[in-house]
Amino acid sequence: MSRAPLPVACATMVALSTIALGQPAAATGDGKPRQGAGSASLPSVTSGARPGPDVLYAPPPRAPQLENRDPRFRAAPLLVSGHEAYVGGEYVYQDHLYDDYGADTDGQGGSSLSERAGDITYPTDAGRYGGNAADLVEFRIAPERDRVSYRFTLNTLLQADSTILTVAFDTDRDAVTGTATLPRDPGAPFPGTDEVLTVWGSGAEHSSFASDGTLRATRAVEVRTDLEANQLTVTVPRDVSDPSGTWRATLATGLHDRATGGWLRPQPAATADTPGGAGPLAPAPNGIFNLGFRFDEPVTGANTPPDTAQAPALTRDEPTRHARDIDFAALAARRDRTTVPATGTTIRIFPSRLQLGEGRDLDGGFPQYHGQLQPYSLYVPSGYRPGQPAGFTLALHSLGQQHWQYNGSTGIQQIGEARQDIVATSLSRGPDGWYQHEAEYDVFEMWNDVARHFSLDRDRTAISGYSMGGYATYRLGTLYPDLFGRAFTAVGPPGDGIWVPPAAPTGGVETLSNLWLENARNLPYLNVAAGADELVPIVGPRAQNLGAPEVGVGGFEQLGYRYRFVVVPAAEHFTLAVRGYDIPIATQFLGESRVDRNPHHVSFGYVPAADDAALGLVHDHAYWVSGVRPGSTAPGAGTGGSLPAKALVDAFSHGFGRGDAPSTPGTGAGVVGGALPYTEVNRSWGPEPERPVANRLDLRLTNVGSASIDLARARLDPERELTVVTTADRDGTVRLAGHFPDGTRVLRDGRPVEAIVDRTGLVLPVVAGEHTYTVQGGSAGR
Repeated sequence: MSRAPLPVACATMVALSTIALGQPAAATGDGKPRQGAGSASLPSVTSGARPGPDVLYAPPPRAPQLENRDPRFRAAPLLVSGHEAYVGGEYVYQDHLYDDYGADTDGQGGSSLSERAGDITYPTDAGRYGGNAADLVEFRIAPERDRVSYRFTLNTLLQADSTILTVAFDTDRDAVTGTATLPRDPGAPFPGTDEVLTVWGSGAEHSSFASDGTLRATRAVEVRTDLEANQLTVTVPRDVSDPSGTWRATLATGLHDRATGGWLRPQPAATADTPGGAGPLAPAPNGIFNLGFRFDEPVTGANTPPDTAQAPALTRDEPTRHARDIDFAALAARRDRTTVPATGTTIRIFPSRLQLGEGRDLDGGFPQYHGQLQPYSLYVPSGYRPGQPAGFTLALHSLGQQHWQYNGSTGIQQIGEARQDIVATSLSRGPDGWYQHEAEYDVFEMWNDVARHFSLDRDRTAISGYSMGGYATYRLGTLYPDLFGRAFTAVGPPGDGIWVPPAAPTGGVETLSNLWLENARNLPYLNVAAGADELVPIVGPRAQNLGAPEVGVGGFEQLGYRYRFVVVPAAEHFTLAVRGYDIPIATQFLGESRVDRNPHHVSFGYVPAADDAALGLVHDHAYWVSGVRPGSTAPGAGTGGSLPAKALVDAFSHGFGRGDAPSTPGTGAGVVGGALPYTEVNRSWGPEPERPVANRLDLRLTNVGSASIDLARARLDPERELTVVTTADRDGTVRLAGHFPDGTRVLRDGRPVEAIVDRTGLVLPVVAGEHTYTVQGGSAGR
C-alpha cells in the first residue's frame, strides 16, 4: 500500500470498583482480562462464518500497563482520559495518551490538522526515549496506616531512568507559603510547594519545606520500576509524609538528565541526548513534557489536540494551572466518586493485541503510534442506559486527522444524538493508514472494546466517514457488508488516494473498492460529493455511483443497488468540514441501520490482494457465503485486463419465498451545510415480490475455485431433495454446509456424480457451464 498525495483533513456515577462508564470492564481489579465480556453486544449468527474479522470477537489481551501487580493497588483502570475516581480508598487519575509535547514555543498552538499544540521534541535516541518516554498514562495513590504508595504508569518506558516525574504538594493550598523552586528544577515555578515527591526510575526522593520556603529535609524513598508494565511505584512512610485532609497537587513529567540528576531542557534542535523544540515564543522552555490533572482539555468538545490547554500553560511556565485538590479524607473514609460522565463525548483507551513495540514516530511513516494502549473517541447519546442496547455507528477520520475530528460537531449530533446511537472514531494507529493493515485492525479492536463496556444492539450498525474516512466506508462496508445496515460517505474517494478512471488509484489498484462493489447488494449507501473538490476529483465518486461505462467501470447504478449520490456543486473538499459536517439528510438515511444477515440474495466478490492475512484480515466471507477462493490468482482472473484476481459468487436462495425487489431510479434536491444546495441521483427498491418457496439454490460463479454455503441460514433443507443450479466459468467446488442423511447422492443434469459427504456437509463438484445438480437424500437415492 502506498500513500496517496492527499495532503490533509480530509476532516451519573456507576459501580466504580469495576468501570467508570458503561458496563463492567474487560479487566478485573487486578487488571487481568476477563473472557467473553461484550459478546451480547457483538454481531451474532446461528451458524456459519461470523461477520467481520476474528479480532472483532477476540478476548481482551494481557495488558501489563493496566495490571495491578502490587496488591496495594486494587481498582480497575478508568480507561477514560482526563478523569479521576476515588475507588475503595484509592485515587486514580487517567491521562490522555500521546499528549506529551510540552510548551507551545512557536505560538501556532493546535489546529484541526495537528496532532499536537506543543512543540517540544524528543532526543533522537529512540532506543532510550522512543519519542514518548514522558507520556503519563495513569497516576494512583493508595494510602495505608503506616505508608502512602504512589504509582506512575507511562506509555513508553524503555530504560528505567529515562523519565523524571514530580508531584508537588501545596499542603495548605496557599501559593504564598512554601517554595516555588523545586529541588530538581524543571525550569518552571511551582508556587506554594510544601512537599514534593521526585521519581526517576532508578531513584526517588521526598523533600519538604518550611512556610518561608526553606528546605527542611530531603529523604530517599523506595521506588520499584517495572519495565514490562511501565510502572514506577514509590513508597513514602507516614513518618516522612503524612497527608490528610485536602492537599493540592501538581503532577509533571519530563526526561531525566543523567549528568545532573535533574530535567533535560529543550534546545532549538534535538540531539541524541537533548530534546528540541525551543522557539521564538519560548527560546528556553522548561523541561516539562506532560502535566497531569488536566480536566479542562477542550478535545472532547472540539477538533483540537488533547494538549491544547497544557501547551500554553507550559509556555507561560504555569504548571500549577493544572493543580488538583486530592481529598485524602475521602480516601481514608473510602468514599467513592468519579468525574467520568455517563453520556456525551469521552476519549477512551483500549489495549491492543498487536505487538508493535513502544513509542511514537511521527516522521517514520505509518503506523506512527506503536504502543499497546491506543485511544479512541466515543459519543454516548443522552438517552443511553446500561443494559438497554443502543445502535452503533462508526465515524472514521480523514487523512491528516485524528480520532477527535468530529468531537463537538453538528455531524455527531445528527448521526449520534438524533438517532440515539453510540458513535466511535478510532485513531487507527495514525493519521494516514487508509484503513488498511494495522489501521483496519484498529477499527475492530476499538469496536470490540466498545462492546465490552456498553450495551450495543448487535443488529443496528452503521458506518460513516469523511474523505479518507469516506474511503474507509466504501472499503470496510463492502469488504464486510454483513456488519452494517447503512453506509454514509462524505467527499470520500473509492480507492486509496485519487481515482480518475480508467487509471488505478494513486494508492494502488488493490485498494479500489469498485473491484468488489457487488458486495453492497444488501447495504444501501448515501454518498455526498463536493462538486468543486480539489482533493477528491468528482470523476471518481461519480464513477463509483453512476458508473463510467465508456471506460469499463460500473457503479451502483449499473448494479441496480440502493444508493443516493448527492452532489454539492458549490462545495470544495473542506466546505462541509468547516460547516461542522452538517448533513441533515444523514439522520433520516441512516435511521436504525438494521442489518439483514440472512438475505435471500447474496453477491460477494473476493479479491485476495485486499487482504492482510498476517493480521487475520481475510475478506472471504459475508452473510451465508464463506470460504471463497479464486480458481486462478493470475492478474485479470475474474476481472479482466491486469486487475487483481477476483472470485465472485452470486447466490440466490428460493427458500425465502422472495424475489429481488424492483429497482427504481430517482432524483432529488435539498440543502446541506445550512445553506448549500445539492442535487441527487438515486435508486430505491420497492417491496420484494413473493415467490413460491422451493428447496433450490441458484449460483453464478466467476473464477471460483471453492466456496461454502451455509444451508440453514440460506433457508435450505439438506434433509429434503435439494436443487442447485449453477452457471460457472470454470470447474470448482462448493461446500453445502449442513447435515445430509446417509446415502445421499448427487445427480448432475440427471446423471450420478461422485460427491464427498461428511458430518459437516456435502462438497459439490461444479463443472464449467450451466448445470442442474439434484441432491437426493438416502431414501430417494436408493
